[in-house]
Amino acid sequence: MGLLSNYTVFNDKKTGLWIVRRHGSVKKSDSFATQVEAIARAKELAGKSGGSINIKNKDGIVREQAMKSNKK
Repeated sequence: MGLLSNYTVFNDKKTGLWIVRRHGSVKKSDSFATQVEAIARAKELAGKSGGSINIKNKDGIVREQAMKSNKK
């Protein structure tokens, strides 16, 4: 079994964009105009590897956590 890829969705206060970033990475995976779009992308990415998602509000506080399974 491969390693799980965990992702965080957060708001970049400088640009106002919603960012999807894999835990442990310094680079952003993707950026979106809305949080809904960012969450959808994070779920897609985490679903491929069976990872988890932390969704933060604009203040940086985790408001939701989700686990995605890669099992069919």
